[in-house]
Amino acid sequence: MTPRAVHPLTFLRGAEPQLVRLMWLYLAMKASLIAVGLLAGHLLPFNWGLYRTNLLLDIQQLPDWMRPFNTWDTQHYIFLAENGYGVNPMSNAFYPLYPYLIWLTAPLFAGKPLIAAWVVANLVSFLVPVYLYKVARLFFSETLAFRSAMFQLAFPTAFFLSVGYSEATYLALCLMAFYYVFVKDLPKACLFSFLLPLARAQALLFVLPIGVLFLEQCYQGRADMPASVKAAFRAYAPPAVATLLGMAVYFGLCRWLLGGYFDGLKAQQLYVSNNSVGNLLNPYRWFMTNFVDISLQLHTYSTSMIDRAAFILFAPMLIGIYFTQNKALFVYALSTLLIPAMAGTFMSYTRVLMVVFPISIYLGTRSWRTEYLMVPMFALQILFYLMHTGGYWVA
Repeated sequence: MTPRAVHPLTFLRGAEPQLVRLMWLYLAMKASLIAVGLLAGHLLPFNWGLYRTNLLLDIQQLPDWMRPFNTWDTQHYIFLAENGYGVNPMSNAFYPLYPYLIWLTAPLFAGKPLIAAWVVANLVSFLVPVYLYKVARLFFSETLAFRSAMFQLAFPTAFFLSVGYSEATYLALCLMAFYYVFVKDLPKACLFSFLLPLARAQALLFVLPIGVLFLEQCYQGRADMPASVKAAFRAYAPPAVATLLGMAVYFGLCRWLLGGYFDGLKAQQLYVSNNSVGNLLNPYRWFMTNFVDISLQLHTYSTSMIDRAAFILFAPMLIGIYFTQNKALFVYALSTLLIPAMAGTFMSYTRVLMVVFPISIYLGTRSWRTEYLMVPMFALQILFYLMHTGGYWVA
């Protein structure tokens, strides 16, 4: 599918009515999550045992009601913002852009990095529905683009856009990079493509959808192949190079701060997920390890029925994505859905699925009444958010 021209949208003026409506709804959803989190801190028991087991940094002289926002990965990002890389081996597995943003903005919040982490994530997250709408709008109507963005916001683990995690930063950058690559705005496409590998591991695969767009343009202009190759090179080589430069900067930082180019990737082996590229080369062993020779539980770190059920439920949607969306979006969905699943033990897989945004576009653009799914999806999101802020493992 070829994107059609669309005028850039803004937050304040000139925006399509559906986008304005979308932003108001997202603001209401965020307010609901904040209220639920604060009330839960007073009305529901907090899992002190698991919290202390995973404690890296406590709330640092902040009020006790902020402790539910100091969970899991948030502590690692704050630790990196305060202490840098090379101090805590497990923190070395996290990518540097979000900790840097926390460090940069903490002085604005009386030097309290937990507040900075929460504010940065929430502010950046407003770019997610805007640019998901804009990407979907390149191919579909206002109504379908609106529904696609709503599915993204209603996704059961979309609450990670509203806590101190890197999901908001990564997904916002990813959507902006896709949008500006599609409309061939090279300066912005290059900027966001460069920043992506500094935000999260999946960004290392962004060169694949760019390569698909390059081949598509070459194929469409095969009547004059030299001219079409030249045009494709001008449009897609710069963001591809920018992505590779971002990768080089990340590996260079690892060499400078940790002593080895791949020490950041190696630090991921300290986690029970046991993620490894080598697992992709032996699908039979992966299947036996994750589905046969294992004692599954409802939801735990690496033996979760819920994570595996999510994979079984959403993986078939790749077929629909292939036939209904641009092939670059399909390749992105294919790589971000399958590789995290087949590289390890499904740890945090329900959170990983949240960034596979072509799923939301697929659900939002179906002719059957998929909008009825939003209510149970958002209800699950509230439940998972209560668990997360209560110190229980979600993803």
